[in-house]
Amino acid sequence: MTKGNIMPLYQIDTVKGSLTASMKAEIANSVTDIHCQFTGAPDTFVNVVFREYAEGDCFVARKPEGRSFLGGQIRHGRSVETRQAMLSALRDMWVRITGQSEAELLVALAEVDPRMALEAGFFMPEPGHEKEWFEEHHARLAQLGVQAG
Repeated sequence: MTKGNIMPLYQIDTVKGSLTASMKAEIANSVTDIHCQFTGAPDTFVNVVFREYAEGDCFVARKPEGRSFLGGQIRHGRSVETRQAMLSALRDMWVRITGQSEAELLVALAEVDPRMALEAGFFMPEPGHEKEWFEEHHARLAQLGVQAG
């Protein structure tokens, strides 16, 4: 069994009931594909969490809105061009799957210093050093049920 990790973490907030279970699965798969395609990170690292809020619990410009929010916390070290391409791909995916207008969507990425994040008890590797990280911590990761993606 592969246990989930925490980094990167994509959190999606939507109005309760606006996404079906199959839409959530398709979105989670697409977010994972996009992250791995642009960063080269293994899919084992990618976490996607859906949170729902009640209608009337989101306000924009003081008025209730039914917006969706897709936020990702990723390890720092990628170029602006890479991050902007990821944001565009995430936006396009969301509009395609949900049919929601991009005007009702906020997509953002926040960068985290990997030295300030623990994954399975170990500090995260710098981008591009995942293979070495898995090799270095293989025995303990195997005990925890964490496998390289």
